[in-house]
Amino acid sequence: MVVDFFKNLVRYRVEGARAKAQAKVYGVKARAQSKAAAKFNQAIDAPLNKAKAKAQKAAGGAKQRAQDGKPRKRAAANKPATRAKQNKGGGDSMGWFSRKKDNGESSQAGAYQEVEMTPADKTVAIDVSSLVDDRSQDVVGWIVCLNGALRGRDFRLVTGRNVIGTAADCDVVLTDPYLSSKHMAIRHENGEFLLIDLDSTNGSFVNDRRISKTELIDNDKIRIGRTELKFKSLF
Repeated sequence: MVVDFFKNLVRYRVEGARAKAQAKVYGVKARAQSKAAAKFNQAIDAPLNKAKAKAQKAAGGAKQRAQDGKPRKRAAANKPATRAKQNKGGGDSMGWFSRKKDNGESSQAGAYQEVEMTPADKTVAIDVSSLVDDRSQDVVGWIVCLNGALRGRDFRLVTGRNVIGTAADCDVVLTDPYLSSKHMAIRHENGEFLLIDLDSTNGSFVNDRRISKTELIDNDKIRIGRTELKFKSLF
């Protein structure tokens, strides 16, 4: 029992370390994808920024030509208007497309920024197949509850030792208060099933006969505490 417990503990820790390593790998991939996306956005924005610069230059030239076609005013009269225009634009006005807003927002050219994301910021996919208990791969039989709160519930038996009781680390956990923490075990070896009572307080019964150790055959009826079980063999 103790050896099985420590085996399970070591297996869970190894699986946890494996999952952490996989998470780190996915994090590195996510950062690489983020950098590639940022470079792609910059490549897409380059023609747009170039077109805006041309439009800004064309608008400035048209405005200048319009001003050249009008009668020029005296420099003294035009100077206060120039100062007022500069004050209205906050001192940074250089055209319709490049003027920054008064609230400090930047132009569209700075909208795309590379943000490095950590594994905690992204959804990480973990291969759950590595976390599946190997016990599900070698089922050799079942025990089925015939009464109580777990009536109709079936529990799988595997090759080797299957401990049954109320303790959380048992292979089959039952909720009967009349059971011991580790009440009995069913062992499968060389195609045979053997039921062993683990010095339980209220004993183990097979076909209404109290036993300490006996061979099980298909359809045997087991009673431990106030729980009745039916044994089914796959082979």
